[in-house]
Formats: sequence, C-alpha cells, structure tokens
Amino acid sequence: MTSLPETSTDTQNGKKFRLVVRSAEEAVRVIRDKLGDKAKVLSVRQVGGEGLKRFISSPKLEVIAQVLEDGGAEMQEQAPMPEPQRIVPETKDEKVAVSPKQPVQTQDVSSSNISDENKLESKSLSNFDLLAKFGFDQSLLSDIQSWANWKILKDASIADALKEITIGLSDRFRGLESFPVTEKVALLGGPGVGKTTTLCKFLAHEVFMNKTTPSVLKIENGVPNPDDALRIFCEVVGVTLYRESESLPEVNQQCPLFLDFPGLAMSEIEEWRNANEVLNNLQVETRILVVNGAYDRDIISKYIRSARYLNASHLAITHFDEMSNSTKLWPIIFNSNLTPICVCNGQNVTGDFSTSVLNQFISKTFPEELYSKGFSTYQRL
Repeated sequence: MTSLPETSTDTQNGKKFRLVVRSAEEAVRVIRDKLGDKAKVLSVRQVGGEGLKRFISSPKLEVIAQVLEDGGAEMQEQAPMPEPQRIVPETKDEKVAVSPKQPVQTQDVSSSNISDENKLESKSLSNFDLLAKFGFDQSLLSDIQSWANWKILKDASIADALKEITIGLSDRFRGLESFPVTEKVALLGGPGVGKTTTLCKFLAHEVFMNKTTPSVLKIENGVPNPDDALRIFCEVVGVTLYRESESLPEVNQQCPLFLDFPGLAMSEIEEWRNANEVLNNLQVETRILVVNGAYDRDIISKYIRSARYLNASHLAITHFDEMSNSTKLWPIIFNSNLTPICVCNGQNVTGDFSTSVLNQFISKTFPEELYSKGFSTYQRL
C-alpha cells in the first residue's frame, strides 16, 4: 500500500483524482477530509458494475477532483490520515488503498486536460436562477421557496445552497410514511410502463440476494396478459409460474408470492376497481404502482390518482436512465402517499435496479455543472 508522500505537498498541486463513492454526501466528506478544502470537483457521473454485479451492488458515483495550486497548505494542516484510508496519486499500474468500510476507489487521472466545459457561465445569477437554468423543475423550485430557511438559501453561496437543499430533500424523503413489504406483492400500472421487467428484477433480487423461493401468479382479470417473457425468465431462475390461485403453495417470508397484472388503462377506472377486488380476495397488502419516470409529470400524477382505486401502497419508478434529472419526481413522491420502493435504470432484468431510492434521486437531482461549481467552495463543517 503506497501512502501519501510526507514531503512537500506541492507535488499534489494540480493533481487530479478519481473517486468512486456511494453517494454525493460521501463524495463531499472524502474530498474535504482527504484532499482539503481547496480541492475542486471537475465532474460527477453514475457508474456501476457489469452483469449480475450491477444488480447485486448499488450504483456508485465517479467523481473527478483536482487539488488546486494553492491547496497544498490546506492539506498540510489536516490531521494524519489512518493507514487504511490514505488517498494517493496512481502511478502506471498502482491502485489506491481505501477503507474496507468505505469502498472509495481513488486514483490519479493525472493528465493535464480534464476539460471544465461545464463551468457556470454567469456568476451574477441568483441561486434560484442557477437552478432553473440547469433544469430544476419549477414545481420543486416553488416548493423549496416555501421552506422556512429559503431567505437564507437564496443569498447563500451556491455551495451552501446545494448542501442545504440536499439535506432538506433528504430529510423530507426520510420523513415519508414507510409501508412494510409483506409476503404477497402485486405490481400494477399502465400498459408499457415496465411492470413485467420490474417484476423480473424483483424475482432476481429475491433469488440471488434474499435467497428465497418466490412464486408468481399471473392475473388475467378479463384482460389479455401475455406471459412469454416472464415465463422464460421464471424458468431460467427456477421460479414457478401459476395461473390459478387455487394451486398456489403456502406463502410466507421465505416463499413470497408476486402477482403480475395486465396493464390498466388510466381512463378505465372500472379496471382499477376490479383489480382492487382481486387483491382484496387474495389478501394482498403490498400493492406497487409502477410508473414510467420519463413520462410527463401530469401523466404520472394521473396514474397515481387512479391507483387510489386499488389502495396502492408503494411506488416503483422505471426508465430512470432516460431522465435528464429527477427534480420533477420529488413533488410527486412527497404528495403521493406511496412509499418509494425501487428505481429501474434499464432493461437488464438481472441488473439496472436499485432499492436505494434516495441515493438515486440525489445523484440525479443536481446537474454536474452545479456540483463542479459548488463542491470546490464548500467550507469545512
């Protein structure tokens, strides 16, 4: 394990480091603690593993940070770093040691030119204008303006504003009512939103992660519900697919039951009511509404209103990878009375799936330009 040079910190000036972290909050902490207050973030993007690893592990953030020319003194003033957590530039084939509890991978990406194309064009814009300029949803901006600390936020540095908004959104998210997930789970929603693909992701999670033995019940309910893709997937992962509720095995936490419904048309309220009757007869408490996150906000809201006819308890968001940012979804989840349960980032049925909804939302809330501008001016807490 190579440690940070104890000689002149001038050798660190201008160096660029690559960190792979679990969340934006972790990135801020690691950069400030290990690289100093003068370190500047050049870019942030979401990364993940390949194949099944992408499903088993939560997506991470890749952060490129640079120690500015005048940052050496700041680094010298920091307390010595514990041996397992040192951050060092990488030589040709040299990896950086990280803490086993905080799997942050850091390496020198030294080359002189990581472009800073996304710098903010105007320093004179207000925080509200900056957020609006970079795609913040107007509904969320209006909500933030109603916060008790808005008068402080609007005049704060962009770095402090970003930090406080992140904290505010996170606190509100954690304050949402959280409904438990029971042994019977139904996935419902409009046609084509990704219900069956999401169901396959849940099945893979149960089989590979929770080591349970799930089963699936196909519900027709008078509406055609093709099952070729689901049937094939169930065969591959060893899950039994049933078409009659009378033949179901005993259901418990070790042997959960998932119900696959046909798509419910938004305007056909009777279909939603009929689905609710089926769910009641089968004593299904966990009712997940699946929505396409790339849809217009008004359409998503209409589906949520329709889902009240079947007493939906949870919310799953698909097509998250197709969104430029997640800001339009914050007001929706805050007002839906549904517990966010998962985010789907693609079509890979054994991956592109995360139950860390808050981290997913935060990572896709602020544009890279604002992270780049804000992180470099964070003050030590």
